[in-house]
Amino acid sequence: MKNTLIVENNLGSYVSFVETQLRKGYEFISFSELSRPKKQIILRHDVDFDCQLAYQLAQLEENMGVKSTYFFLVSSDSYNVASKANFEAIKAIQGLGHTISIHFDPTVYTDFSKGLEVEVAFFEHFFDTKVNTISIHRPNSFFLEYDSPIMGIEHAYQSKYFKNIKYFADSTGEWRYGHPFESEEFEQGKTLQILIHPIWWVINGSSNLDKLKSYYAQKKIVMKEHIANNCKPFRDIYGEL
Repeated sequence: MKNTLIVENNLGSYVSFVETQLRKGYEFISFSELSRPKKQIILRHDVDFDCQLAYQLAQLEENMGVKSTYFFLVSSDSYNVASKANFEAIKAIQGLGHTISIHFDPTVYTDFSKGLEVEVAFFEHFFDTKVNTISIHRPNSFFLEYDSPIMGIEHAYQSKYFKNIKYFADSTGEWRYGHPFESEEFEQGKTLQILIHPIWWVINGSSNLDKLKSYYAQKKIVMKEHIANNCKPFRDIYGEL
């Protein structure tokens, strides 16, 4: 199967990345399904910028018979989970068999516990799903060491997910803790948590900066169309921009 989404990518083909794990005999699981020290992978996606990119990745995974967990920001200037297009994309991801949940940004709130309570109530009602595990957006040392559930909800940086098993992340568009396939843990078939951000795998580019430039250019076009569709005077200057 070819990855038709990626023309040029410094991280390689996402399909090849997943297929390598499948050939190794790994089972792809949700956080709640973690049960043994070998041959399980928690494949996690923190959606920082774009729900549509997440949906493209989710379709690839479904084609390969792989399930993962997608975490969405509820309080974000990057996207609105309640918009029609994003709601449909998130529900479609859920419909493919993936888990959907909250990518929680505690810096939005003076009381992060109350903030999480509000977000969970909204997310569960709006998407008709149960929130059992969340991921933390750009966690500081407090949350990296916070080894208990928050308001009864587990999070991706608890020791059993973050320290007791090997953790890898493509944050910043590069492997922060080494490439998973070059690790002793992968060679030995040990259970892993792998964090993947859709933007680094769906947007074409030979580097992380090239991808960001490309994504920024795409978003400018989208915003231009959005303003034109909702503001008649803007159409008079549309061609000038």
